Amino acid sequence: MTPAEPAAGANAPDSPDAARAEAAGGREGARSPREEVLDAAAQCFMEKGFGAASIDDVARRMGATKGRVYHWYRSKLDLFVDVVRYSLELIHEQTAAAAAAGPPEGRMARMLRAHLRSILRDRPYHRVALQGVDLHLRAATTPEQREALAGLIALRDRHQRLFEKAIAEGVELGLYAPCDVPLTARTMLAAANGAVFWYRPREGETEADRNELIEKIAAYCLHGLHGPAAEKGEKA
Repeated sequence: MTPAEPAAGANAPDSPDAARAEAAGGREGARSPREEVLDAAAQCFMEKGFGAASIDDVARRMGATKGRVYHWYRSKLDLFVDVVRYSLELIHEQTAAAAAAGPPEGRMARMLRAHLRSILRDRPYHRVALQGVDLHLRAATTPEQREALAGLIALRDRHQRLFEKAIAEGVELGLYAPCDVPLTARTMLAAANGAVFWYRPREGETEADRNELIEKIAAYCLHGLHGPAAEKGEKA
């Protein structure tokens, strides 16, 4: 992901370690200064919603002054846009890589696993993304903000088209029953995305626990996509 340039204008308490770690998705290695701002913002927007969360909240979660946030972002809406962009690019990159990693048989299973793994690992980001980009188009006050939000919708649609392509290909190969491809893709993604609203990491939860959950949700989505006769291709 390409870091944003610092916003023109300003320079740049505390949150629980667990919340900070969840916002960072449990990723190892140092986070860049901009990513630290995005992690804190994702957590604040998830917990309070876009309307109630403030730049002060984001700064407090980082244990910093709000000047550190304004060093990168001119407004709360600009920060929201970048949180959502980060979410959409992250999940699309990982899902697209999974789609390209093997033969058509099993492609949808690989894509669902990658999508779900990102949903669970980067939950604050994806929860914010699902708050409704369309609604925030009304809050955009400048042509640049409106263009940026429209770009987020284009990123969201690109991700859906990745699933539509895999479904259409599966129908053509006889892996899936004929269906309304866009409707099927939207319904499948709605089921997979639902985990952002109910999933909470449990104390002592392991990677194996998360993988088991991913497999269960993926199996549910696949069962809705095709009948038992075609399931052997996706279990590979």
